Parts: sequence; structure tokens; C-alpha cells
Amino acid sequence: MLEKSIFNVGKSDYRGHPSLFLGQEPGLFDTVNRNFPKVWENYKNMKSLDWDELEFDFRTCNLEFKARPPAITRRMISTLAWQWEGDSVASRTVLPIMAPFISAPELQAAWGRITDNEVLHAATYSEIVRFSFDNPHEVLAEVLKIKESLSRLKTVSDVMAKVYRVSHEYALSMRENNQDTYNHIYLFVVALLCLERIQFMGSFAITFAIGEIGAFMPIVKAVQKIAQDEFEVHVDLNRIILANEHKTERGRIARKETLPQVRAMVRECLNAEQTWVDYQDLDHDPLVGLNGRLLREWNLLSAGDVYDTLEMLPDSDLVIPKKNPIGFMANWLDISKTQAAVQEQQNGQYKVNIMTRDDEDKAYIADF
Repeated sequence: MLEKSIFNVGKSDYRGHPSLFLGQEPGLFDTVNRNFPKVWENYKNMKSLDWDELEFDFRTCNLEFKARPPAITRRMISTLAWQWEGDSVASRTVLPIMAPFISAPELQAAWGRITDNEVLHAATYSEIVRFSFDNPHEVLAEVLKIKESLSRLKTVSDVMAKVYRVSHEYALSMRENNQDTYNHIYLFVVALLCLERIQFMGSFAITFAIGEIGAFMPIVKAVQKIAQDEFEVHVDLNRIILANEHKTERGRIARKETLPQVRAMVRECLNAEQTWVDYQDLDHDPLVGLNGRLLREWNLLSAGDVYDTLEMLPDSDLVIPKKNPIGFMANWLDISKTQAAVQEQQNGQYKVNIMTRDDEDKAYIADF
């Protein structure tokens, strides 16, 4: 028999539960107390960055895929394949899996918005294929054949699959609100951080290297919007969640008990990206401004950020670069630095709903 309720009229922890997870069953959607203001700020930031998958005209890329050198088109297609698959997974996992665990309305709002954003990302990749090829169904079939791309998701997918089962068990009152359940939640957040901070960033480097020569610019500009969402908002929310949970008793216990799994997960995600560099054959056939060594160092830098977020020392055999090895990445990840005039290309530099009123209860005298 289910013990869960859709609305908890007896909820009493509106102001007291320190964790974002596993509090009392939800009641009012409460923005009065604002227990987690950084999470709410992240939600607002995601709203301000909203955009549409059809803002860029991908039809001009149809000819480019026919005319560009195979070394460029092959990298673009394989990278799109990975990004499409990764965002497809994220679009149907974040809120649907985590909803039964969430205590904080701020996090419900933030992960709801991010889930919607992942749908936007996946739809964008799908629209790129739909408009860029004469027969998009053939390309879709080819995308699904790229086994190297799918294998990059294995570690993260395994964690998410386990949490998927735990989530449903918890929602059906078949699992207790205990430390083991919390540990699965903790591992899910770490998996998201690894996916978005290590694995997505490696693919973006290849896309933006292609953009550096002015190729496939509608695709590259769309991917730049996706990268902005991931880097500015998604990764930031994972950091906020982990920083908050590390201050709670359960969070500290989870950190200790899951340490071997977390360390293995970070390393396996990094190894998957380094193997992907080999598949791209960037050592023997580099792109302009990007070779195998530079991309491996970029992946190490991304992993170093994850180690820092988790307050873990890197594995002893890893040498984390002290500075960004790929100079152009700083420009592409900061949209304002790569913005051309609107007469030259489509403009992606904007936010919505960022104006706030500060004139309430003020009287202005106009002398006509």
C-alpha cells in the first residue's frame, strides 16, 4: 500500500530541513522561506537563458556536409552523435528520476527547468540532422551505429540506471528513507557533474575547433548556446547541490562511504574521453588549433575541476594542467566574446526576463 501523498497537509519542516533531499513529503511550493537561495538563483539564470531549437538556420549546412573535407565532416557528425545521445539521456532522467527524493521546491524548479533545457538541447541536435542532410533518416541510423560514442556513456548510464530503480522503489514505499537511499542520490549528482563538466566539454572542444575555421557556423553557434547552458547553469547547480549536501550529516557520510565509487567514476569518465581522442585520430590528423595532446590536456583540466569540486586529490598518475591548453575555448564558452554583427550571422547573445523593477512605491514628479 502506498504511503506517499501528493500534498502533505501536515508538513512541518518548511524552515528546518538542511538537505535538499529526503525531507517530509511535499506540501506547499514555498518561496517564502527561501532556504536555498543559490539554487533559486540558478533556476532564474536558466530561465533567463531560454531560447528555441529553430533560432538557427541549419539548411546552409547541407551543402557544407557535401563540400567540406571528410576529416571535418566525419568529426562533426561523430561529435553531434555523442552530444545528441548524451542530451537525450539527460532529457529523460534528471527530474523524472529525482522527483521522489526532492524536498526543496527550489531544486524542483531548478531541475525542472534544466530537464526542459536538456529537451531543448536534444531537439536542437535532432533539428540539425533534419535540416543538414538530404536523407536525415539515414544519418540517424548512422548515428546509432557509432558504438564508440555510446560507450562513452556507460559509466554514467550505469549509475543512472541504478538510481532509476531506487527512485521507483522509494516512490512506491518499497524502500526506506535511509543512508543507502541517500548514497544513491549522491552518486547521481556526481554522475551528472562528470557528464556535464568532463564529457560534454571534450566534445565541445572539437565543435569549436571546427568553428574556428568558419565551418558549419549555424551548428557551431547553436552548440555554443548549449555549452553556455551546460557550463554556466547545469555544472553550477551540481556544485551548489554538492556544497550544500557536504554540510549535512548524511552528505558527510555519503562522501565517505561512496568515495571508492566516486573516485572510480571520475577516472572512468576521464578515460572514456581520452579514448574518444584516439577514435577521433587527432594525433595523426589534427584540426586547426586542436590536436590529440591538447584535447587530452583539456580533458585533464576538466577532470581537475571535478576533483576540486569534490575536494579530492587527483589520482597520483594524473598531471592536471595549471592553465587552459586550448585558448579558443575561453572565447567560445563566453558567448559575448565571439559575437559577430547580426548582419554577419545569427545572434545568440541575449537573456530573457532579466529586467527587474526597482520603482515600486516611488513617485516621480514630471515638470511639463
